[in-house]
Amino acid sequence: MKTKLNFSVLLIKSRRNKRLTQREVAQAVGVSQSAYNYWESGKHYPNVQKIFSLTRVLSIPIEEMIGG
Repeated sequence: MKTKLNFSVLLIKSRRNKRLTQREVAQAVGVSQSAYNYWESGKHYPNVQKIFSLTRVLSIPIEEMIGG
């Protein structure tokens, strides 16, 4: 798994590239905006199911999402 900082940067870049708000991504993944914000700030990691949802919503290859 990526470090929390690298994971956070990947989420932020991917979300901004798709021109989505945190709220939009959170709704698409099925979590609150504050939960998503914790992922972007590096306070928490999402569970496996949410990681797969993020890969679909943000168009991130799973290898990039979980790679070292």
